Amino acid sequence: MNELQAIESTYTQLATDLDRKLDDARQRGSQSAIDWAEKQQLINDSAYFILVWGQLEAKINGVCEKAIRKHRKSVSWRARRAWDAHDPDNIRAKFEDRAALVLDRFNTQSDAYRKTIRYYNQRNQVAHGKSLATGINVPFVITEIYQIISELRD
Repeated sequence: MNELQAIESTYTQLATDLDRKLDDARQRGSQSAIDWAEKQQLINDSAYFILVWGQLEAKINGVCEKAIRKHRKSVSWRARRAWDAHDPDNIRAKFEDRAALVLDRFNTQSDAYRKTIRYYNQRNQVAHGKSLATGINVPFVITEIYQIISELRD
């Protein structure tokens, strides 16, 4: 999360440059240059999507660790029993479970949990080479990530 603003700024610079190159290629009528610029945009969007995702994942992991530490201190077993199953120094829970510990899965107004899982699935497709992030709007994703982060609770 510490680098989200810097990532957004760098993305904007590169995306603007690629937009100019694509416009130039279109004005020249060069299909090979158009294809090249469009491919570069797709790669750029995919790469920055992964960087942005990493910021969210790190934030979720940090809040999850904090929540585990906080709730394991309760003297009431009823309050801490589920938290005792997690080691804050080595969280082995799958990502969906970590997210559920710090986001309300049933908040339908913002839908932050479902957005997070949708982005997680898309991240897996890109990060594991199954697809590039076609149609990803990185500035929109960043806006949603800020919203998701604002809803994290320990």
